[in-house]
Amino acid sequence: MARTVREEAPLRRPIVTLLTDFGFAGGYVGSMKGVILGRADAELVDITHDVPPQSVQAGAFILRSVIPYFPKGTVHTVVIDPGVGTPRKPIAIRSGGFFFVGPDNGVLIPAAKSCGRPEVREINTGTIQKEKISNTFHGRDVFAPAAAYLASGSPFEKIGATLRTYHDMSFGEMRKVPLGLVGMSVYADGFGNIITNIRSEDFTKLFRVGDKLSVSTDSVRQVVEFGKTYSDVSEGSPVALVGSHGNVELAVSRGSAEQLFNCSFGTEIVFKKLKF
Repeated sequence: MARTVREEAPLRRPIVTLLTDFGFAGGYVGSMKGVILGRADAELVDITHDVPPQSVQAGAFILRSVIPYFPKGTVHTVVIDPGVGTPRKPIAIRSGGFFFVGPDNGVLIPAAKSCGRPEVREINTGTIQKEKISNTFHGRDVFAPAAAYLASGSPFEKIGATLRTYHDMSFGEMRKVPLGLVGMSVYADGFGNIITNIRSEDFTKLFRVGDKLSVSTDSVRQVVEFGKTYSDVSEGSPVALVGSHGNVELAVSRGSAEQLFNCSFGTEIVFKKLKF
């Protein structure tokens, strides 16, 4: 009788993600990938490199949004670093089975807090990089080596000393007002959709799909329908809906809510139900 040979499932290579504001011009992303692959047998995943330049808040929101879709053990590497070359610290975080590498400017914190209790350490560059470090490209010379260090299974505890204080970031808290809610804009995506800090469960306690809402900022007021999809309204009309990230967003069918409402990060947005 022939023996049945049970094949072992192949071991998964460690995953390292990259999220930057570099774009793809100039070879910056490629050089980071080269450093990581030269030090670790890792699978590299590009989250995005089109974060608006130096927009730490946008990067933080994007990172927090994608965390649930990656397996434990992933090393998330984020380089949105307007303070590169200054005394700001390079940090590594372990939280909820994930690792995060990037600058100490708050960009990593919302994601790290969303999946656990962050353990933050200052990266000891002497531990992970023996070569000269550029004053202007820590993505290649500090964060890529640190990501490779963690992806290769090296001890997190040895990457550097524990930090008791670090730069935090918050997307703020929505608040209730008579007949409505007040939130703020935390991100505008490439379609001009405005994502707010209002979670779906809070919004749907007060409003129902099909309701007509008064939506206002300091400079703009519009009547907006609460819909399920972008196409629930006619072309050029605004709509409020719950996005795939679980936050309430404003959109314009075949247009830009960012332009219509003149929003940037932190713009206060008031939603009120219209009475007829």
